[in-house]
Parts: sequence; structure tokens; C-alpha cells
Amino acid sequence: MKNKQAAFLAIIFCSSFVLSAQVQVSKEPRHRKALENKYIRLLDVHIPPGDTSLFHIHSTPSVFLHFTTTVVCSQIKGKEWVTAKNTQGNAWYRSFVNDTLVHRVSNCDTVPFHVTDIEILSPYKPTVPLQPLPFTVLFENEKVIAYRFSSSSFNNQVISGRGPMVAELVAGNEVIYHDTKRNKSTKIKTGKYLYIKPGSTFYFSIKGEEEINMVLFEIK
Repeated sequence: MKNKQAAFLAIIFCSSFVLSAQVQVSKEPRHRKALENKYIRLLDVHIPPGDTSLFHIHSTPSVFLHFTTTVVCSQIKGKEWVTAKNTQGNAWYRSFVNDTLVHRVSNCDTVPFHVTDIEILSPYKPTVPLQPLPFTVLFENEKVIAYRFSSSSFNNQVISGRGPMVAELVAGNEVIYHDTKRNKSTKIKTGKYLYIKPGSTFYFSIKGEEEINMVLFEIK
């Protein structure tokens, strides 16, 4: 009898620990670290239908991009669950510096949930302040500039002397990145991303007439 009671108490303790456990977002199992360098840490997040992340901590300035339209439930620690529909292509920034967030996320939909979280670890600090490129600007602040590329944006314009960037293809078959210094081309597939080192000289191109939705983040 005592053994059964001890086992029961152990189960309750373990369950309570799992429910209350919290980790930095970069350590949360569903937030896969795809890239980390001096400037950024890119977390590629995939949550299948019905799955729920651990409670995790956001405390680093970050930009987010949704690759899917998914109904997601989230719970800030100590509060009730909230349901929202996340829209494919939506991008945003949050500082988290004086606004630390501890929450968990559940996929309440029947389709996968895919989002990237790019933590900004340090600024680029160019000698001359960066002015936005001649593309659609989604937002700009002291940390980052975010651009939207559609099919009409690809005019083979050469980009040079900029800060570190991440190009993420939300929709469309593929975008081709041309590094003119190294005479090298790299394909960016749908749902994928490409890190571009600061000071690179390059341009983007596409094939065909398929509509493109790409977001380019530039670290200041």
C-alpha cells in the first residue's frame, strides 16, 4: 500500500514539474536552432497538429515570420489559454528586453504550424547608418529592417555593402540568390531561408511567373 502511495505521489510530482518547467526558447525542443553566429540565432519552429511546446522564455529582441496559416493556442504562464489564427507571411518584431514572455504554444489546428524566430544577439553597427533599400518595407526600428518581396520586386538589382540579412521564402517555387563576388548561385526553396553575410554583393532572381512572397530581414 505504501509503495502504491509513493508511486502515486511521484507521478503527481513529475506531472507538476513537467507542467511548470520552463526553458529559454533556444532550448525548447520544438524550436530547432538552425543557425547561430555573432549577430543572430535562427530558430526554426515546427509544431504538428495537437502538439504543445514546453513553457519557454523569450528575453531577446526577435523577429518572427509565419510560414503557415494555423489556428494556435497560447498560454502565458499563470493565465488562461488564448486562441488566435496566425496568417502565412505575417512578420513582426518584439523587443522582450523589458517585456520578458514566458508562455507555451499549442497547435489547435489540423495542419502543421511553422514559424521562425530570429533572435538578434548583437547589432551590426555600420560606419554609416543604413537607409532602407528600395523595396517594400514592412517595418523598421533600431534593430532591424524587414522587407517584403513579391514577383514584381525581382529586377536583378545588385545589393552591396549592407548588414547581415536573412531571406525567407514564404510562398512561391524558388528564389535564386546570386553572389556576384564569388560567382555562385544558391536556390531558396519554399519554407526555407538563407543567411547573407554582411558586406556581400548579390541580387535575387526568379524563374517563371509564379507569385512570390519572400521576407528579407536586415540587422542594423
